[in-house]
Amino acid sequence: MSTKARRLQPLDRLALTLMMLFTLVMVVLIGLGGRAAARVRDFSWQNERVGAEDIAFLMTFSRPMQPKSIEQNLDISPPLPGKFSWAGRRMAYTLDLPIPYGETFELSLNQADDLYDAARFEAYSSSFQSRDRAFVYVGITGETQGRLVLYNLTQQQEVILTPSDWVVLDFQPYPLGDRVLFAATDAKSYQAGEQNQKLYSATTGLSSPSAEPPRWQFWRRVAPPQPAEIEQVLDSAAYQNLKFDLSPDGETIVVQRLSRKNPADFGPWVIAADTEPRRLETDPGGDFMITPDSQSLLLQQGEGTAIVALDDTIAELETGNTLDFLPEYGLVLDVADDGTAAAMVSFNQNDPEKRFTQTLFWVSNQGEEKPLLSATGAILDAQFDPTNALVYCLISQLLPGETYQVQPYLIAVDVSTGEQYSLIAMPPQPMVNMSLSPDGLAVLFDETLAVAGEEGTVRTGDGRPVSTGRLWLLPLFQTLADRIAKTPSPVQPRELPFQGLNPVWLP
Repeated sequence: MSTKARRLQPLDRLALTLMMLFTLVMVVLIGLGGRAAARVRDFSWQNERVGAEDIAFLMTFSRPMQPKSIEQNLDISPPLPGKFSWAGRRMAYTLDLPIPYGETFELSLNQADDLYDAARFEAYSSSFQSRDRAFVYVGITGETQGRLVLYNLTQQQEVILTPSDWVVLDFQPYPLGDRVLFAATDAKSYQAGEQNQKLYSATTGLSSPSAEPPRWQFWRRVAPPQPAEIEQVLDSAAYQNLKFDLSPDGETIVVQRLSRKNPADFGPWVIAADTEPRRLETDPGGDFMITPDSQSLLLQQGEGTAIVALDDTIAELETGNTLDFLPEYGLVLDVADDGTAAAMVSFNQNDPEKRFTQTLFWVSNQGEEKPLLSATGAILDAQFDPTNALVYCLISQLLPGETYQVQPYLIAVDVSTGEQYSLIAMPPQPMVNMSLSPDGLAVLFDETLAVAGEEGTVRTGDGRPVSTGRLWLLPLFQTLADRIAKTPSPVQPRELPFQGLNPVWLP
């Protein structure tokens, strides 16, 4: 073969040159990759606004890490006690307690060791926020009279959510705090005592996490939510709308309705998402509450409580079928978030010695029963704390004397030990409402004075006009150690600088 034939062609020389160049680049990349510092690749709460339902965050690392080095060096300020768990390069941090609202948190990890090069780690820092501390109430003075009012404690802002010629009779926040479901009527009908209230929803102006675009869709822009945007949910042309309850998932509403033409046509109706209101085919009853799984209704019937199916997938039964009946308990005040227990009231009708008292029971979903406390007046409310370890009870005790007078008390009960913590004794009054904050750190309550008044003033549930409605904020723990130990301690309540009724925290 000639020398000319053995000579490489230009295309061959180009191919060999590129192969050598790519080989060199690969060697360099492999060499640099082996010495690159480990780093935090993703933090699930970065720049997020989280709430009580957010119980854990995730951190993903670029390399497998030594867990102990992360756990010793991770810093969160203010502190959030919790537990670590690992799955490969992913770490989960589960909070021991719900995150306190109205706070900004700084997270930093300045030093950590991976499994291959303990000396190289890229320091990481980030921040996240909890939701604002905010609540809604019904105003009783000035321009807020009879209207639904939002007060943001974190921002120190007040927003009126309903028109001036409406009177709000009852309300309940949606689970994300972005809307409020309420019953209202016009002032003229209210003054005349007519039952014309309709159901509406109003936006709060607080953003919903589900409305935020994913972080990777950085080009999307969402307009900030506006408050006081009202939408009608249910009219009152053919039926009077009475008590209602909103399911924990925000998808179902149950309303007690009375026909305007046939008084015998009385019972609960169900309003589900994107469907027409329908009658729940069950026997009429009194007070009711939707269960935490949003699939059943706890309905007072006679001297007991029936558990009625709302979802036809339950046990392959049609809606309205009775799943169970609890004859000993005439009232359900609250159900634990995980559905494992309920706070139920027995009116002691079968015990002659206790016939004029009420007893609050803790009842598990396995049938276990445990009495928590008794009242000579009434058990007005009971709410599980976010950990389900404590039950906050609002009761009234009968005062001695010839005149019938009751005094409300706020008491916390440890479910496991039965120990009671007396928190505050309120002035004698005809009506009182309380609301436990979603982070379990404070209670709101009102102090009312009902007297004869002019027409058009806000009235109590029994129809008496309200002349005074003082709102109070009661902190429940003095230290983080008390909160971890779940031992509430009395703290001086703080009166809020406005008046209203029935304050309710936003989730």
